[in-house]
Amino acid sequence: MKIHATISVILILTCFPGFSQSTDQLPPEGGGEYIFTTGKPCLSEGERSAITERLRENITALKKEGKLKEVIQKMVVSFDWPLRKDPGLEFNDYYGISNFVDQNAGGGILDYNCDSRTYNGHHGTDYFTWPFPWYIYDNNFVEAIAGEAGTIIGKDDNQDDDHCACSGNWNAVYIQHADGSIAWYGHLKNNSLTPKTVGQTVFKGEYLGVVASSGCSTGPHLHFEVYDSGNNLIDPYQGSCNSLNANSWWASQPAYREPTVNAILTHNAAPLQGCPGVNEAPNMSNDFSPGQTIYTAAYYHDQLQGDVSTYRIRKPDNSVWQTWNSTSPSTYNASWWYWTWVLPSGGPFGAWTFEVVYYGQTFTHPFNYAQVLPVELRTFYGKATADQTIMFNWSTASEVNNQGFEVEHSTDGIQWKNIGFVPGNGTSAQINTYGFLHKTPASGMNYYRLKQIDNDLNIEYSYVVNIVLGKNGNIQLAPNPARGLIEVLGIGNEHPEVILFDSMGNKIRELKLDQSTISVTDIPVGLYFMSICIDGQYTVKRFVKI
Repeated sequence: MKIHATISVILILTCFPGFSQSTDQLPPEGGGEYIFTTGKPCLSEGERSAITERLRENITALKKEGKLKEVIQKMVVSFDWPLRKDPGLEFNDYYGISNFVDQNAGGGILDYNCDSRTYNGHHGTDYFTWPFPWYIYDNNFVEAIAGEAGTIIGKDDNQDDDHCACSGNWNAVYIQHADGSIAWYGHLKNNSLTPKTVGQTVFKGEYLGVVASSGCSTGPHLHFEVYDSGNNLIDPYQGSCNSLNANSWWASQPAYREPTVNAILTHNAAPLQGCPGVNEAPNMSNDFSPGQTIYTAAYYHDQLQGDVSTYRIRKPDNSVWQTWNSTSPSTYNASWWYWTWVLPSGGPFGAWTFEVVYYGQTFTHPFNYAQVLPVELRTFYGKATADQTIMFNWSTASEVNNQGFEVEHSTDGIQWKNIGFVPGNGTSAQINTYGFLHKTPASGMNYYRLKQIDNDLNIEYSYVVNIVLGKNGNIQLAPNPARGLIEVLGIGNEHPEVILFDSMGNKIRELKLDQSTISVTDIPVGLYFMSICIDGQYTVKRFVKI
């Protein structure tokens, strides 16, 4: 039985035969509203004024250096969506919106849609990651990208990024557009910012940094703040109560509410939400055995009051084992619900499916049901320490004849080395926790996985965790996804050796990079990996060919 814990959500636009509108209502056993709390503004007025003054000085200097073009008054800013999920995140969606710009200059609150989805004095739009924001943060799964092309006029970096309350300064990128307007992208992850420097240009959709929780922040989110050429605050969303600007600044403005299933998942214990990551317990699992309780859960953003979702659990032959309805009791920025089941002790064993029908779309999540699970992995995560070591922790929900775990390390995601062994707990039906310290990680990208060994010497591998250390951590690929040329950013004057692999790990091209761009025109559409070697240290980046 595998300890591999991949998560998948597949969107199907047709309903299965046998759907019944008369399915009984079944109240959820847990979950509810997920509230992204806000204690105080992201920036004080003093901090905002200091940033504004610094940007003004940078603009003056860049103009003198010829790095900033004159403002084109007739240019129209047209933002694309400022977030992108990594291909490795297999959720259907990844965010919710907690706050828009506060339109009320007085003591009350008012958003552009004449509602109260904001807080007093808020100057931007807050996009929080969901569900399991710390799982997303740990794995760099959601990125901030440039909503409009422009020139970088400021960067803030090297600040802590795992805050649950107001503390210190944020990491941010500031971009001036051709019309003189400026967009702020705040609360980004430490050392994840684009390697491009102040004065360099970015194109629409280009990588800026990883969404995190730096500065005055209560959890991972992107704060997106925009000013016109006269340094007047604007709200990119057009609506009846937008008194700051008449028109939308979006290429295609999203609806105020977009009811969406972000993910449907199975868990081996009740999923726990919390801040910071040590208080969040996703308990995600796709492997179950007789006698275990399976938690079937759905995660939404903008779920509306009265919305009906239909859930089903299907056996390996696609027949329905359980089906039920649930109605949303209110309207939520983000919400989640779960139900528990004990699968039939006699099987059938094999690949089962959990699904939800919402707004006419069917989302499915497969899971495995087997007679014996040697080891059921609950969590596996690592974090760099102040002294540049990496500490790992993992836990199991149950173990059968578990001899232990080899911890394996790689610098390229391909060649693996055993760096230590942690004994298991034999046979156990309770939660067990483990830890391991890697004292000599490589500079740049580090990959880790667990090799679980049974007493009979059968082995299984966990999913891979990646952590960045040192100088190679700023290497990025752009654009990503790519059609023709793809640029390797952050390599300076280096001419690294580059190897391209397909999604199955097959080498498809090897070259020495004389320029910063590589043509991918002739490779098929799909997911690829680029291994980049500088001074003997490997960095592996994923990219998508479209």
